[in-house]
Amino acid sequence: MNEKEFIDKTIIKIQSSGLKRFPSDFCSPAHLIKISIPVKTLMLGKEFFGTHQVLTTDGSMIYQAETLNEARFFIYSSSNRNGITYLPDDKNLINQIIKEYHHYLDDVIAMILSEYKKSFPEGKDSLSILNKIFQKLNIIRY
Repeated sequence: MNEKEFIDKTIIKIQSSGLKRFPSDFCSPAHLIKISIPVKTLMLGKEFFGTHQVLTTDGSMIYQAETLNEARFFIYSSSNRNGITYLPDDKNLINQIIKEYHHYLDDVIAMILSEYKKSFPEGKDSLSILNKIFQKLNIIRY
């Protein structure tokens, strides 16, 4: 098996096991506020006087988050690039939801790296492969 086949096989395995989506699989949609945003890829900007900027890839500031986890939530929930993102109506939930999501992603990462080492014992390209898989699955992790 080559690395391209490994990527394809791993994506199928993850999708067939029921890939969780953020935020709907980590928070009840009834507790989410819908926010309209540009249909663009968002990324984490710099910390600015204690707040965290959310930017488009062309550098336009879209949102100023009070915490790093709030910025992460905003970005993660916009990953479908459909012009909508979400925040919980109770911002006290953000840290717990992000913690659960990161734990889930860490488990996915551990599974991918374990399978990679089994398939390619001498392989040194695991992070590149991991990034390609996440990109194809439309997953980001800050």
